[in-house]
Amino acid sequence: MRFELYVAARYLRGKRKNRFVNLITIISVAGVCVGVMALIVVMSVMTGFNIALRETIIGNRAHLTVYLPGGAPITDYEEIIRDIEALCPEIVASGPIVQIEALLRRGDETTGALIHGVDPERERHVTDLAVNLTREGGRTFGRGELPGEKEIVLGYRLAQRVNASVGTEISVITAKSTVRALVGRQMGAPLWLRVSGISQAKMSDIDMLYAFVDLDTARMLTGRDGVDAVHVKLTDPFLADRVKQAIQDHLPYRARTWYQDQEAFFEALKQEKLVMFIILAFIILVAAFNITSTLIMIVMEKRRDIGILRTLGASGPSILLLFILQGLMIGLSGTVVGAVLGTLFALNLNPIAEFLAPFLGIDLFNSTIYYFDHIPVAVMPRDIMWITTSAVVLTFMSTLYPAWSAVRVDPVDALRYE
Repeated sequence: MRFELYVAARYLRGKRKNRFVNLITIISVAGVCVGVMALIVVMSVMTGFNIALRETIIGNRAHLTVYLPGGAPITDYEEIIRDIEALCPEIVASGPIVQIEALLRRGDETTGALIHGVDPERERHVTDLAVNLTREGGRTFGRGELPGEKEIVLGYRLAQRVNASVGTEISVITAKSTVRALVGRQMGAPLWLRVSGISQAKMSDIDMLYAFVDLDTARMLTGRDGVDAVHVKLTDPFLADRVKQAIQDHLPYRARTWYQDQEAFFEALKQEKLVMFIILAFIILVAAFNITSTLIMIVMEKRRDIGILRTLGASGPSILLLFILQGLMIGLSGTVVGAVLGTLFALNLNPIAEFLAPFLGIDLFNSTIYYFDHIPVAVMPRDIMWITTSAVVLTFMSTLYPAWSAVRVDPVDALRYE
């Protein structure tokens, strides 16, 4: 064992009469441990939320949406589907979509909605609309069937706003509400539709605002034959940028990816995670100050020993390294213990929350609020690496001033009265 490491370890053990210094050392280790543990748990939960929300968004929105230049109506969407599927083997399903702004009314209740006209059979392969009508994945409100002619599927929050359920009739008013008939209807007259299903997408904006009809019903609501776009599902949603570029380079169409549609949301999540990391890192910073104070007290206590070591030939760099190693031992001990405990705590967070809930008298993770039936946790090695590296760096920085103070101890002054 190197001389500096051996002496640093001896100093950490201390003497029985110096229990106060030993207590401060234990508190410093505990402070680093708690800081690292808290960071790992919070970062794992935030990463888990990010991944779960991303999967929900990807499931409920097309991976890629293809338009004509300038947003012109598409009269032959089958041609576009043939072109893009022939060009891009990554495409596994495609379907047309019509977007309609409308008012829904039932009784005295009226609310705005964004209606999507889709091909139901194709839609079940492009998005999770069919799954959203079931009780799978922790859903509690999904029920019913995909829409047929003169039928509509409502997001469950939207259905609550108009007090509708499966089988009830609601009126839909659009800017161009025209039916193809011999007599026809005046513009703005309501079209009565039967609610065929209630959808729970586990995304508040979709559940609160979106409704779905088939293409024939969409034509009745808009009075036109064309569709607005073709949306696409890929083998891997993260290939969307590459497929988009291929379509725009080789075909006369425009495309938009799922990430572009939610870019502000994902950037907000990144910023929030960074801010939480910085805030919780202050716990480790406080522990680092404890290490600094501990080392300063040890330097004051060991002035005589430092003087003897210098007299025996120990160099300034050796004394410097000795106290840096002592501080790093404290920091590394807390970091390792905190990383192990934090990882174990994060991996078992749901059982721990279920155990504590009866004692606290509250549901620590209400699925009706957060849309998930459990706390989403993702322990990422990259996050643990950044946390442990930050803890070690802060610990190292906290040792510099006490170690430099030890180097500046004059052996003559330290041994003057010995």
